[in-house]
Amino acid sequence: MIVWDKGKIGMGYRTRRKSEYLVVFQKSPVRAKSCWTDHTIPDVWEEKAEKIHPHSKPLELQKRLIAATTHEGDAVLDPAAGGFSVLRACLELGRDFIGGDLVYGGE
Repeated sequence: MIVWDKGKIGMGYRTRRKSEYLVVFQKSPVRAKSCWTDHTIPDVWEEKAEKIHPHSKPLELQKRLIAATTHEGDAVLDPAAGGFSVLRACLELGRDFIGGDLVYGGE
């Protein structure tokens, strides 16, 4: 599990969370040392997300997680793609993307 620290969130700080929790699901093998190639990702990640969707996530964190758990040409699934930032990360890393949302809002 990784905690994403959003930094300053501005107005509405009393009703919004300053952080979010990310849980990464991976295919087998389930042992992290067998699957993860980057063991330097911190458990608390600080990054401001580009606001292209109400639920935008940090692109650099997504890229690090995708690069750490997949190989070039692998497919990455995002069934609730929203702003399609995972698609953007996949394009930059040479991964295939499978995803969708109620409304297409990406590139």
